[in-house]
Amino acid sequence: MLPFPQELVVARSARRIPPADALPGGCVYEPKFDGYRALLFVGDDGCRIQSRRRQDITASFLDVAAVARDQLPSGLVLDGELVVRVDKRIEFSELQQRLGSPAEVGGRAHLRPATFVAFDLLCLQGQDARHLPLRDRRDALEDVLAAAGRFMRLSPQTSDRSEAESWMADYAAGAIGLEGIVAKGAEQPYRPGKRDWLKIRVQDTLELIVGAITGPLTAPDRLVLGQYDVTGELVVMGSTNRLGGRERRSVARFLHLPKNSHPWPSEMQAGQLGRWAGDRQPITKVEPWLVVEVSMKDTVDPGGPPGMAEFVRARPDLTVEETEVLRVARW
Repeated sequence: MLPFPQELVVARSARRIPPADALPGGCVYEPKFDGYRALLFVGDDGCRIQSRRRQDITASFLDVAAVARDQLPSGLVLDGELVVRVDKRIEFSELQQRLGSPAEVGGRAHLRPATFVAFDLLCLQGQDARHLPLRDRRDALEDVLAAAGRFMRLSPQTSDRSEAESWMADYAAGAIGLEGIVAKGAEQPYRPGKRDWLKIRVQDTLELIVGAITGPLTAPDRLVLGQYDVTGELVVMGSTNRLGGRERRSVARFLHLPKNSHPWPSEMQAGQLGRWAGDRQPITKVEPWLVVEVSMKDTVDPGGPPGMAEFVRARPDLTVEETEVLRVARW
């Protein structure tokens, strides 16, 4: 049996759905639901759930752990997505509430139970299956889930690129909670930590790292965003719009002062944060571990000042390593 926890395969961003022959063995396409990536470890003593940050989040999803224990065989490790449906739509905020408010987990699990959508199999009957090609792991996964009931689902998959394009269009129009499409190679093994998969987004957003804030730590006014470049330096990318009250609360609980040295100064020069900032702007540096999703508010001119980023949501489920590496001067 694979020990808890394990490192996951991650996806790198792509602008469009790749052609059928782009990956080893041909591409297969799966919907990327707007949920929390997780591993399920099912053993003789029950089920444990691991986040992509390798943390034990079983206590926040006891309903899923109970279903897995009752419906799935021992000696199994599955990779997939935790989702919560509200009025036929997948609600990411419900997942954040579970992780942010452990005292409310029981009530939320009763009113709005979570579902685990499985898309890969890492271990079967206690035997490591990660060396097998994806098509073989998928066959085994389909067999395992054939007898599973409610709240334990198999992710859709297709080798037809036109069908994947239809999923993108239909899900985007329906606004039911789809982030995009993930493309994988049918002959690819499961290689932990490798960026072997491609992710194509429905919406044009960015995932950046919070390196500092303006305002107090308990009620940040704006987020100062960064991205690591190819040399490993955390580069200032700009800042967000002013946060509203709910947005401040959603971010503040994840902010911490730096544990070690921080590469940024305590004041930003004119032009580093966007057009709103004066000649010099004091900032509060924070531990650069929180990833947030943003969209661009202003058009960015090449060589000009940073644009304004519109805050979309905090993504504490993502790791810094999953953000894209900066290969150009600025977005």
